[in-house]
Amino acid sequence: MTDGRTLTDFQKDALQEVGNIGIGHATTSLSQMVNKRVWISIPDMKLLPLIEVPALVRNEDPVVGVILQLTGDAKGFLLLLLSKSTAKMLIKLIIGESDETKGFDEMEVSVLKELANIMGGTYISALSNFLSIKIGLSVPSQAYDMSDAIIDQVLGLMSADVNDVLFLKTEFTINEERIDGKILIFTDADSLKNMLDAINKLVGQ
Repeated sequence: MTDGRTLTDFQKDALQEVGNIGIGHATTSLSQMVNKRVWISIPDMKLLPLIEVPALVRNEDPVVGVILQLTGDAKGFLLLLLSKSTAKMLIKLIIGESDETKGFDEMEVSVLKELANIMGGTYISALSNFLSIKIGLSVPSQAYDMSDAIIDQVLGLMSADVNDVLFLKTEFTINEERIDGKILIFTDADSLKNMLDAINKLVGQ
């Protein structure tokens, strides 16, 4: 198993740099969507053993998960996790209204999918360009459930075992409202090796 403790210092720094670039691009896209200035904290990106992930994303209430399949040189899935209150706030900023006491109607689900598509797309583009490998995204799907159940849903879609997960956590601020965003990238062992090999090539290793 490969985990964050076995990465070289260069691989750790490169993953962090990818996180910085990717989330910076995603922030620009988010700012354009909500037509507001978006402030962002320094993102924290790690490669973690799968077994540690549920505790990091666990929430007492159901959360919104938007799932996008990775295509190209990396096989797997990107998962954007948002709390219900954060999702409703973003929807309200984009379309002008949203009832926080209710679930998500068809229009709101469409907005969340587009939000994840744009943010995930800009992030994956940055990752692809930085590593000089080809990675694309499929059309997103959305789930509203407990975080453990959503992660189990993603793992059920994987055709191969997943040992490790790229975990990106950051905090956005819009209109003094804080948004705690989490992006998880689930890949099989071969795809993870492709990405780490691409990082090594950056310094000719």
